[in-house]
Amino acid sequence: MHGDHIYPWSKGGVTELANCQALCGSCNLRKGSSPQEVADRFFDAERLRPGTSELRDWQRDAISVTIPRIFDEPILIEACPGAGKTHFGLEVAYRLIESGDISRVIVIVPSLAIADGWLTAASRADRLAPTLPLLGPRSWRPVDQIRPQWVGVVATYQSLRSATDMYLAHATDPGERTMVIFDEIHHAGAESGWGEAAQESFARTAAALLCLTGTPFRTDLNQIVFVPTDHGVARPHYRYSYGDAIADGACRPVQFVYAKGRTTFRTEDGVVHQVSFDDELSDLGDRRRLRTALEIIEDGSIAELMLRAANEYLLSLRRMGDSDAAGLVVCVDCDHADKVASYMTEAVVGDRPVVACSRLLDPTDPAPANAIDSFRKGHDPWLVAVNMVSEGVDIRRLRAVVYLTNRLTLLSFRQIVGRVVRTDQSNVDDMGRVYLPADPSLTHMASSITAETQLLPRPMTIISDPQNSRRVKVIDPERRESEFEAIESLGVEGGASDTHGRVADSELLRLAKRYVEARSLRNTDPTSLALAASENPDLLASLKEELGEG
Repeated sequence: MHGDHIYPWSKGGVTELANCQALCGSCNLRKGSSPQEVADRFFDAERLRPGTSELRDWQRDAISVTIPRIFDEPILIEACPGAGKTHFGLEVAYRLIESGDISRVIVIVPSLAIADGWLTAASRADRLAPTLPLLGPRSWRPVDQIRPQWVGVVATYQSLRSATDMYLAHATDPGERTMVIFDEIHHAGAESGWGEAAQESFARTAAALLCLTGTPFRTDLNQIVFVPTDHGVARPHYRYSYGDAIADGACRPVQFVYAKGRTTFRTEDGVVHQVSFDDELSDLGDRRRLRTALEIIEDGSIAELMLRAANEYLLSLRRMGDSDAAGLVVCVDCDHADKVASYMTEAVVGDRPVVACSRLLDPTDPAPANAIDSFRKGHDPWLVAVNMVSEGVDIRRLRAVVYLTNRLTLLSFRQIVGRVVRTDQSNVDDMGRVYLPADPSLTHMASSITAETQLLPRPMTIISDPQNSRRVKVIDPERRESEFEAIESLGVEGGASDTHGRVADSELLRLAKRYVEARSLRNTDPTSLALAASENPDLLASLKEELGEG
């Protein structure tokens, strides 16, 4: 209940008990400085506009599952990143509002960048998806009313948590039938603040609950709110996998290019270790090796090899007509992102890439949400970020990702790879490409990226055979002679694979590059050629014969 002035304070009403009334939140919000009354008009469905694009097969199938059941139970739809979940959610909302079953929509998303994507898709600027007049977090606050000219709002989970009673009020407005769409519902763990706020606001008040995700599991194995979950993995009412999306042409195939090499680091006991990605190490050794590969960013390093190769790939795409092809570097933290951006400015690109980070280290860098929005609409070749572009952010011109982060959970990996799987009608033949260190956990997840979620392992700890593995350990954890120190990283090519199951080793990549150079094939990508030759014996024989290696 809210305490409220009977005679409005703005009109001279005094703040004393005799001028106080108790109102429910929705009535108080609606009342403002006017006399209390139940709303006598709602959003006019005539203001809706249908989308102009034909629905994909999976969207039609999922709608046939969703609409007949959504008023009986919360519905969970799993569709891989890039498959069109936003368009699907807007289509469901459009149909239910048009039919009169729903009068209001509240969309809850993880971040401002994802909110911007929903608002753009629902606006008149995007004719492909249905047009729904929605307010967003940049122009609306939970304490504001949702006036009849708007069908609803897009807000963040954080806003929901900070103003739970306000969202409860909006969902219980007298006469309204509210549909709530949770985008990336896996963020709302039953024991988390976001999950608790979602349940408190909408569990008993929403007329319909639609839950969307591309990764229906949590690494902490916590129950996901509103949907049946078994050991942290949700059971969707409809699933559309990445393998299905590739087969349908709804998502791009992806190539993975691996960087190997040698790393040198000093552990806390003062011992210096020199190991390569071909060495089998303990779990601690894996982490130390990867950390060194990520931290050392200089000429000849593993990180430099990945950044330079990815930049050359983007340049080749732009030369071949994909004029706004872009890349994303995912970093460990803001200090790391600034270090990467500075090196790219000095040694790789020549200009500072766009940086989207919660802590600004360069005064010329824009606020992160603004950086992402301007990058999406612009032509800059590179975006450097930490975790703000890991899910739900639709930047269709992204063609390459450089994986310079130590995030090794399956959830993070699938979300990051998902940034380059979105189709682009102006360049339908492009592949997405991910450059990553040849860390065993990363290569394993890359090889199984198209597998069904429930068949994939939980976040991995690499346990090597003690008799064959090289151990990297601190002799006496209580006796630290120094802090861990990454000393050196030397990178070499480590092969490639793709979502078609093809694998090319480093020798085949070398052969393909020599062939492209020998024939001056400016429009032929060596990595794609090597992967094609890996499954075509005649093509492989031709390459070897041409170079005298038959």
